[in-house]
Amino acid sequence: MISAKLHELKEKFYKKNFLLNCRVNSKNLVIFVFILTVAIGLCYLVQVNSLATKGYKIKDLEERVADLRTKNKSLELEITELRSTERISREVENLEMVAVARVEYLRPNGTSVAINR
Repeated sequence: MISAKLHELKEKFYKKNFLLNCRVNSKNLVIFVFILTVAIGLCYLVQVNSLATKGYKIKDLEERVADLRTKNKSLELEITELRSTERISREVENLEMVAVARVEYLRPNGTSVAINR
């Protein structure tokens, strides 16, 4: 019974002192709001700077993609030109190759390809 009363008095004492210590005067409130505003402003500036930097990177990458596509198209055109029959005919003449008039294919005499000795 006495310990319950003592415990109840301690709780009231701590609650009263806690509420007294938690009182905020206007000067502390102004400082807190100022610091909070500065912190939010800095976070905003960091975010805007990050977005701007990413925007420049994206623009550079898009330009690089466009350049690579142009280069790819020119390489595909070059491949087409190199594979053309007209060019191959010219190269045959330049290398002094002879055209084949008749083609003969070898036919195996049986099913086996290798000779067993």
